[in-house]
Amino acid sequence: MFGFGKGKIDIAIQTTSYAPGDTISGNVALTLKKPVKAREVSISPIGERKVTQTTARPAGPRGGGGMSTTVKTVRVYDFKHQLDGEKEYNEGREYRFEIKIPADILAARSGIPEADGKLGEVLKVAQTIATVTGAIAPRPIKWYVSAKLDVPGGLDINRKTDITIG
Repeated sequence: MFGFGKGKIDIAIQTTSYAPGDTISGNVALTLKKPVKAREVSISPIGERKVTQTTARPAGPRGGGGMSTTVKTVRVYDFKHQLDGEKEYNEGREYRFEIKIPADILAARSGIPEADGKLGEVLKVAQTIATVTGAIAPRPIKWYVSAKLDVPGGLDINRKTDITIG
């Protein structure tokens, strides 16, 4: 039933298609083989985007140079909702959740995400350069809901379910 590991976690939601301002509601079911000490059970709506970046490689002593292309996954939205706190979790438990999607989620997340400190400044400069040169090509945002039992010093038990926000 479980395969390897301590157990499993499942997410049940009414629909997979949402609009900004909607509420994602459902249940997280935790099924364990034996008691597990964990920090928390949480549910998180997450948005990720693949970003392609093309940069010029400088020529070396033997010539060369050219263009280099990399694809990175950038997390543009991640908001964790704690369902239960630190304790020893036993066999099975179900948690009901409701998560309101911000009304401005698509407008606020249309570019490279804001970040703190120096990284944020680097991303702002990169976004400005990309706008001028077309060097960074964003792709559509992939949305999903992730449920997790956070196990310190061990493998977390997690599950994700794809959703659409648009």
